[in-house]
Amino acid sequence: MKKLQGLAVMVCMIGLLTGCDNYSKQYDTNTLVVKGNGSIVEVSVEDFKGASVDAEGITSYVEEQIDTFNEGSDSKIKMKSIDTEDMSNVKLVLSYKDIDSFNAFNLLDYSFVDVADAKEADLTGSFTSSDDKKTSPSDIMAEDKGKVLTVTEATDVVVKGTIMYYNDEVTIKDGVAKTSGNKKAIIIFK
Repeated sequence: MKKLQGLAVMVCMIGLLTGCDNYSKQYDTNTLVVKGNGSIVEVSVEDFKGASVDAEGITSYVEEQIDTFNEGSDSKIKMKSIDTEDMSNVKLVLSYKDIDSFNAFNLLDYSFVDVADAKEADLTGSFTSSDDKKTSPSDIMAEDKGKVLTVTEATDVVVKGTIMYYNDEVTIKDGVAKTSGNKKAIIIFK
């Protein structure tokens, strides 16, 4: 009986340490998971089949890049997992404390602000509400709560919350926002 209790405690501890979300199994394309507190989980999917680098080399390179970044920065990032079992579909899952960490590591210029801190002039494009109605930036600015995420690359975005508005550089399907990569994609959620 004590062995079973010990095993149950061990399984619970492993679950807590590894987290409940298994992002590499959930997502098959490049995806950003953005949480309301601004933290980000990035799932990067790349094809290395036929490349001159092997699984161990990829893992070592990623670990080295993360260590180098973390040594020179107050913003820390962590590798949650790397799946190199299928070299044609290598999945890397990284977690970032905030958008600044994500931008610095990836050399990008995304933004994440409260609606109250956004500028109406930055809300570019035509906007659609979650109920498929056209809306204006002034309507969005009237919201008392919400977050504004701006993305400049083509990627899938999953927000931990409810999407309220998005501009014409975003399409929504099954809870996933796909950004075009052509112009600034803007997603407002709460």
